[in-house]
Amino acid sequence: MTRRRDDLYDRYMRAHRDHLEHAASCSACRADQHGPCETGTALLDAFATLQDEYLARLAAQQR
Repeated sequence: MTRRRDDLYDRYMRAHRDHLEHAASCSACRADQHGPCETGTALLDAFATLQDEYLARLAAQQR
């Protein structure tokens, strides 16, 4: 029996990777001054939203 791919988990991990890759190459996102740039903020928000959804689903499965 093969395990079905988890699309939500894949999107969550892709968003994390995208945010890390952006932050590594963006001087505004690496600086400790004014916070991330507009793109960095959008990537971080997408990651946080997907993380919340994934963790909520895991919690619901534990009930």
